[in-house]
Amino acid sequence: MIHVVGAPMAGYRLEFKRNYAINLTLQLYTRLAIGQIDSQHIVPDSDPQAPLVTDSSPKCAIEVAATQIPPPAISQNFLAPVNDTTNRRCQEWTMDYVHRLVHHQYLNENAIQIVQSARDPPNHGVGLNPVGGGRGRGRGK
Repeated sequence: MIHVVGAPMAGYRLEFKRNYAINLTLQLYTRLAIGQIDSQHIVPDSDPQAPLVTDSSPKCAIEVAATQIPPPAISQNFLAPVNDTTNRRCQEWTMDYVHRLVHHQYLNENAIQIVQSARDPPNHGVGLNPVGGGRGRGRGK
């Protein structure tokens, strides 16, 4: 898995998860088929029993391409809607990364539209929740 991890108020970092088994994750996820990449550009599959390893050192062409896209920095105003300059999140990085993969002809151009169509709106997750509100805390519930 190739992704950036973090939060708008803290910034993000690039991470490669090797031997990642998506079927073992406890997080909700959606898989999107965005194309096929020639095997010469990727790290070969390892032993399915190998442990998960996380690092930030690229080992193949598509990982090198990921290092060419800077992870989002700390947001200037993380309560504002997302934009492409001062308030970015992992989804904006992913779009830049897919554009890079298309530029290098690792993916077909239609991958851009597929990923774009799955993005959250710019105001998704914007705002703060009140302390103690809901979730049965602070109101005798």
